[in-house]
Amino acid sequence: MKRFLLPLFITALSAFAAAESLWEGLRPVTGFAKDFELPIKGVVMVCSLAVFIISMLAYRKSGSRRILLVSVAFGLLALKWLVKITDVMYSPGYFLSDASDAVFELLVIASLLVAIFYRKNQARFFASDAEK
Repeated sequence: MKRFLLPLFITALSAFAAAESLWEGLRPVTGFAKDFELPIKGVVMVCSLAVFIISMLAYRKSGSRRILLVSVAFGLLALKWLVKITDVMYSPGYFLSDASDAVFELLVIASLLVAIFYRKNQARFFASDAEK
């Protein structure tokens, strides 16, 4: 029994050491992200706003409820990043907690899932589709 414990213990320690060395490689990236936090958040917000506008233009052209749900998801994403930028600019950056961030992400995922599984012949999502 003792023969197996020592190699098992050494293997576990080496796994922890290997995992720690992997995180060490991410430290420069983390430092870069901290230094350029506001510009990076701005770029992400502008990109999400651009995708939201493009998806709304696609909805206006097609009238598809699925594209509307995708547009809602992108709109929520743009709103989340707008709140994050406002948080950094006007408060110490702790207004939008991880729980609030998770709520935004949950709403985005829910909107995308409904868009994926939505069918026109099922009137339970939208009553106006049953009339068409």
